[in-house]
This record gives sequence, structure tokens and C-alpha cells, in this order.
Amino acid sequence: MRRYKLVTLLAGLPVLTFGCATRSPMPETAQIREPILPPGPLPANTLPAVLPVVAEIPVVRPKLGSNLKVDDVLASVTQSFPLLLSIQEERGIAAADRLTAEGAFDLQLRSNFTSQEGSFGNRRFDVVAEQPLARSGGSAFAGYRTGLGDFAVYNGGQKTSDGGELRAGVQVPLLRDAPIDRRRAALRQAQISQQLAEPVIKRALLDIQRNAARSYWGWVAAGEQYRIARGLLKLAEDRQEFFEGRLKAGNEDVIRVDDNRRSIFDRRGRLLSVERLVQQSALELSLYLRDDAGLPMVPTAAQLPAGFFDAKPIPVNPDQKEADVQSALAQRPEVERFELLKQRLAVDLKLALNQFNPALNVGAVIAQDLGDGKKSFTGTDIFASDTTNASAFVTFEMPWQRREAQGRARKAMLQMNQLLQQERFARDSIRTEVLDSHSNLALTADRLQQARLELSEAEKVADNEKKRVIEGGRDIVDLNLRELNAAEAQSKAANTLAEFYRAYADYLAATGRSGSVPPAAAPVK
Repeated sequence: MRRYKLVTLLAGLPVLTFGCATRSPMPETAQIREPILPPGPLPANTLPAVLPVVAEIPVVRPKLGSNLKVDDVLASVTQSFPLLLSIQEERGIAAADRLTAEGAFDLQLRSNFTSQEGSFGNRRFDVVAEQPLARSGGSAFAGYRTGLGDFAVYNGGQKTSDGGELRAGVQVPLLRDAPIDRRRAALRQAQISQQLAEPVIKRALLDIQRNAARSYWGWVAAGEQYRIARGLLKLAEDRQEFFEGRLKAGNEDVIRVDDNRRSIFDRRGRLLSVERLVQQSALELSLYLRDDAGLPMVPTAAQLPAGFFDAKPIPVNPDQKEADVQSALAQRPEVERFELLKQRLAVDLKLALNQFNPALNVGAVIAQDLGDGKKSFTGTDIFASDTTNASAFVTFEMPWQRREAQGRARKAMLQMNQLLQQERFARDSIRTEVLDSHSNLALTADRLQQARLELSEAEKVADNEKKRVIEGGRDIVDLNLRELNAAEAQSKAANTLAEFYRAYADYLAATGRSGSVPPAAAPVK
């Protein structure tokens, strides 16, 4: 009865070992790895037959309403921007690396068959399943072998009973490799690397959103420049019609008519230059503005936001500097990345320090022969058919100088010091970026106020000069100069307003936040 229970236990060990291998060797609290690919064959047409050519960017009318908002661009970036989608693949790459590290804990199956002829003709077959143990650093095995035929006395251990031999055993480290070994260290580092993908993606998202917002405001500013240039041209064209009417009536000097016509040609040239700027900025914005299929959408002039020039942006409170610095240090993905890098390096240091310990391993093996037949060549009396064997062992190993452990530990500590200095500089850089964004916002707001004051005065001068020209008492050259000055002042105010929004995008990126425009400053009404 005892022998039947022992045989049943040994026969069940391979099944139990294989069942353990199908589960993740890490605790349940560890991150759950998502499947790399769904079960079943790969879907057909994974890639399009012909990739779109960059030069053939279709001018697709985006279905985003009459006014294109910066939030629409940011939403498009998050959903369809190729570089962001590319960086998001880091999640899958890191998961694949973790799967590779988990492979060190796969159930190992080994077998061999040997047929020997001659004086000692015999047949030997051996199969064994070995499972590494993630929690203890040891391993367990279970196997079956047969050794039938004639064996020399010195090879008597190869002989088994007619039914073969079941065996199982376990080996566990007590010092070196007990709390951590290379396999568990590699798996833990792969888990941390999987977490490291998130701050990389967050940093890329912040940069891409900032660039998209800056591109959007560049396009809006270019549209405002076009409106200013078009209005300047219309002033000259309306005045030309007025002068020609007076010339037919004999009440106008032909020189003033010709000079005004010259200014029309000059302003048309200016308008064409600005039109090129609008086209260029629209094409640049199309890199970030994409449709559902991910194709670039070139915005039209009709989608320029209304009331942009009338917006009154509210500067950030300067007393908020220190709070923004602390918020950035808590939210910026660079800080999170350094924390994970330190955790990953700490695994190296822990492994290196553990390697100073000697290797002290303990284990046990039990074997049970099945069937009839004598196994032992030396047993007598009750041991003549020695079918059950059990043994325990202890092994000890230690390199005398332990230079490998010393080198690994020294390297890990130096790398940790190196990483701490890099983190310190990164934190200083974050503080500097936040303070610089505050300074840029404040000065840009002051510049905007001065530009609007300059515009007010320039428009007054131009209006007064226009009245004098209409009355016939002034040369048109002075009026043309005054109108150009007013247009330049208006252009400066529009560019400064767009620059304020760009500075706010930089401020959001510096503080590690997503967003679009300052509160109570939305240009679209």
C-alpha cells in the first residue's frame, strides 16, 4: 500500500510541475502582461498594398466646423499623429522583452535514447521535466528512465527494473541566489522597463502637443497677417476709385492718382508674400491635423478662428511660480523616469551584493523502480531488489577573491551615483524651464500691451492723414507711409498675441500639463 501511494505521488509530479509553468512566475501584484497578438492566424491585409506617398498630401476638408480650434488639433494629434503612434509601440516592445525574461522560467523538457551493442548490449531511455522556481531561486524536476539489458559493474547505476524508474527531486539555494539571482533580476528589470515606457510616451505627448499648438498659432497668426494685408490693399483700391472719379471731374492731380496706383502694386506684392506664408503654415499644421484614416488635412482660410485679434489673454499669476515648480517636479515624466531607472539599477546592485555570498545549495532526490527485475548489483537479502532510493545532498562553492562580485557591485554603485547626478540636473532644468516660461509669459503680455498702444496711436495718425489727403491738402506719399506704419503695428500686435499663446503652450509643457489656451482667453467665440 505504501509503495502504491509513493508511485502515485511520483507519477503526478510532472503534471503538477507543468501546471505551475503555465502561470506567470511573478506575484499576482505584478503588472499583468497583455497578449502580444490575439489567438489565431494573423489577419489578412495587415499593411496596405501601397503606402501613401508623402508628396501626394490630399487636401481634405476637415469636418470640424467653420472655426478650427486648437483643441481640435490636439485631439487629432492624440488619436492619429504617426510619431506618437510610433512611440506608443514602446509598450508592446517592453512587453515583448518581459515575455523574453519570463522564458527563463519555462518548463524544460529533456530526453535521450541510447542503444549500445557489444559485450554489454543495452537500451537506455531518459526523459525529465525541470521547472525553475521563481520564489526560491532553485529548481524541481521529475522524470522517468529505463535501463534494460547488460551493464558493466561500474555502470550499474544505469540499470532499472523492467517497468523503468520514476524519480523526482528539488534543489534550493540558501545563500547566493536565494533572495535574487540573474533570472529573477532580469525579469524584475524587464517589468521596470515595461513601466519605463509610460514616461517616454508622456514626454513625447507633451512635446508633440506643444509643437502642434505652436504650429496652430503660427497658422492663425499667418491668417491674421493676410487679413491685415488684404485690408491694406483694399484701402488703396478704394482710394484709387475715389481719385479717378475726382480726376475725371478735373479736381485731382494726376501725380497723386499714379502714385496711389503704384502703392496698389506694392501692396498686391505684399499680399502675395503673406499668402505664401499662409499656405506654408497650413501645410505645416496639416502634419498634426489628421482625419480618421490618419491622412493629413490642410485647413482652409474659412476655418480660421473668428475674433482672434480681440482676445484678451490673462497672464499667469507670478506668485504661482513656486507652486508650478513643485507641480512640475511631481508631474513631469522625466522625474518618473529617473525613479524607475533607480529601481532598475537597484536590482543590479542587490544582485551584485548577493554574489559575495558563497553558493550553499541543498537538495533531495527520490527514485522508485516499477515492475519486476533486480536493479542493484550489490544488494543482498531484503535489499536484493533495491527498488526505492532516496538521497539528500549539500553543495558548497565560493571563489576566493570574489572579484566578479566586487566589480559588479562597484559598477552598480558608480552608475547609481551617475544617475543621481543626472537626476539632480534634470530637476534643476525643470525648475529653470518653469521659471523661464513664467518670465516669457509676463514679458510677452507686456509686449502685447505696448503693441496695442502703438497700434492705437498709428491708427489715429493714419486717420488724420487720410482726412487731409481727401481734402486735397496733403501728398499721398505721407498717407501711404502712415497706413504702412499702422498695418505694421497691427501686424506686430497680432504676432505678439500669437506669441503669447505659443508661450503658454511652452508653459504647459514645462509644468507637465496638457491644455490649449489660458483661462478666459479662448479666441473662438
